[in-house]
Amino acid sequence: MHRSDLLTILFDACAAAGVRLTPAKDVRAVADGADAVSACCADGTEYQADAVIVADGLHSLLRRMFTGDEPICSGFAAYRGTARAELVTARSGMDEVVAWIGPDLHFVQYPLRAGEVYNQVAVFRSPRYLAGLDDSQWGGPDELDEAFSACCPQVLAAMGFLWRDRWWAMYDREPLPGWCRGRVALLGDAAHPMLQYLAQGACQAIEDADALARTLADGRGAVSKSLVEYQHLRAPQAMRVQRTARTWGDIWHVGGVGALLRDELFRRRAADDYGYTDWLFGPVGTSAL
Repeated sequence: MHRSDLLTILFDACAAAGVRLTPAKDVRAVADGADAVSACCADGTEYQADAVIVADGLHSLLRRMFTGDEPICSGFAAYRGTARAELVTARSGMDEVVAWIGPDLHFVQYPLRAGEVYNQVAVFRSPRYLAGLDDSQWGGPDELDEAFSACCPQVLAAMGFLWRDRWWAMYDREPLPGWCRGRVALLGDAAHPMLQYLAQGACQAIEDADALARTLADGRGAVSKSLVEYQHLRAPQAMRVQRTARTWGDIWHVGGVGALLRDELFRRRAADDYGYTDWLFGPVGTSAL
């Protein structure tokens, strides 16, 4: 679904539930106490609550309460582009997500909004990043064009609908088993930022929110105990998604003999065989092959 549509759904649900949304508040510190926790903002404002849920993304400031790690750059850059579906003539099926894959690159196509618009994503490994250049010197449109220059005609034609004035460097972090401390807990990318290859960033954050709501609502114990239960419910699964996303990216981008073996495996499996992802899309606790 379109990201702005999802955000609108979540925003409207918050408003309907009476959630108070306070924008432009830069939380710089959290102080955890025995009976309450406070969030201190850069403008001097301070809020007190029963719990603080840290959901400030990949570059989370408050994650430092739990670990001193830093985001890890994969060396891959992503370009995106969304256009009205009828304008994109070099498109794949309108009922499918199609990924064109090759050594160190891939190109994804899929419809949004019941086929009204068409989304495309191009991802490639930057030689300039591998050469040690800083973020401002790698991943530009010239590298994009060079990376995809040998691709098939459909991909080359479809690339004309990518936005070329912005791109995203792909980062994640190492899995973190401990998400809570007292009345403070991490959620979403602050807890488990992951590479995009499984398309699970927003999905895992929503699953976090569902688990957190259930543990806080059951009334069986103190807030801190509910947060520990939330961590136990979600951390193992989210860490597995993080690790698998890295592996899946490697599978897509491998070359040489590795690509031959991957393609042979794909050809031998039935189109409706989802055994390798039952653990992710099936009931929680489903064992993997």
